Amino acid sequence: MKSLNLLLLIKRIRNITSSTHHCPARQIPQSSHNRDPHGTGGFTLIELLVVISIISLLIAMLLPSVEKARASGEQVVCQTNLRQMGIAMAGYVNEWDDWLPYYEAWYDDHHQSKLVVNPDGSWYWRKGWEDIGAVMSAYLNYSNDANSDLINTDRGLTCPSWIGQLELSGDSEYATKVRTITRIAIGQHLVPYAYNTFYLGAQWSVSSDAKNWFYRKKSYIQYPSNIITDGDNAYSFPATNTPFHYWGLINRTAPIENSRDDKTPSTTDMLPDFRQELRYPIGERHLEGANTVCLDGHADWMQQENWHAADADHRWRELNTPFTKRIKE
Repeated sequence: MKSLNLLLLIKRIRNITSSTHHCPARQIPQSSHNRDPHGTGGFTLIELLVVISIISLLIAMLLPSVEKARASGEQVVCQTNLRQMGIAMAGYVNEWDDWLPYYEAWYDDHHQSKLVVNPDGSWYWRKGWEDIGAVMSAYLNYSNDANSDLINTDRGLTCPSWIGQLELSGDSEYATKVRTITRIAIGQHLVPYAYNTFYLGAQWSVSSDAKNWFYRKKSYIQYPSNIITDGDNAYSFPATNTPFHYWGLINRTAPIENSRDDKTPSTTDMLPDFRQELRYPIGERHLEGANTVCLDGHADWMQQENWHAADADHRWRELNTPFTKRIKE
């Protein structure tokens, strides 16, 4: 139908053009060999320019719609990934007597065997330790293999809109390992998804003193539908111990406020004033916002600035939530 309308428009333009240049006072006869045997002529330059202009206008009108459709499609894929992570979380909680997974085990951030923790809070790994793997991966595949590398890698769950991988160039052995092995990707701070670590539970990532390691049960949390567990991360401007800046942790206030202080309400909006200082910001790659999955398993989205607002503090934590320490004092 559109092609027919375009042809009719061209025909009308040709009629206008021919009538404009027609001179009734003088007609120049054409020889028979110059006439079109089918009674039609080729397009004039004006006609071609008009057609090109129309096509260019249509393309300009369609491109934003195509880009928006692509972005919406990638957001849906990302939300699907996070829902799978939510299902894995539910499986873990059900199997482990309502305990939530702590960050190091869930994301395989130095989740290693032969960990020794002393009563004074010091700790170390004995010689001959082995990597245990990402517990989440064990709940994402039927073989229950924690070393299947199904989280934050090209072979498993990754965000299609994440551009962090562009920082890793080449096909060297190192680059291949970072792209395909969860343990190495998380250790290099080059992953698309991150954990609400400072509230749900963590060990050495939140403190070098094992007396501050803590764990929580889901039943300790009054409104699990509010609390995010995993979500998109964003570029962290503060320096790291690697060349990369996409951590496996997300937090609303760190290091501007004490993220482990669950007694004091927060009244400070982190964005835009503290964007350069935030160490574990949530993402902005989906329509300037981030996808998350909550403790009840549903996926959610808000703009980055709203996630870091004081009004959203209840999405990250509940004040005075009970917890259990690794070393009881």
